[in-house]
Amino acid sequence: MKTENLIRETLKGLLATAIEKVCVLGAADAQDDLKQIRDMYVELIRFWDLDEDLIGEFDEKIEMIG
Repeated sequence: MKTENLIRETLKGLLATAIEKVCVLGAADAQDDLKQIRDMYVELIRFWDLDEDLIGEFDEKIEMIG
């Protein structure tokens, strides 16, 4: 598997984890976890020089469920 594909799959996993945290803990109680997950998501995008629009997409998806 190409590294970029692996990173993209990792990002999908982080998003799925963030969504599950909100569903299980509730939006208010998940805030600390969401910050950590988002920080890692942003770090991976910037380190691997991926499209930073992905960060906005992450935020939109979290806002939709929270």
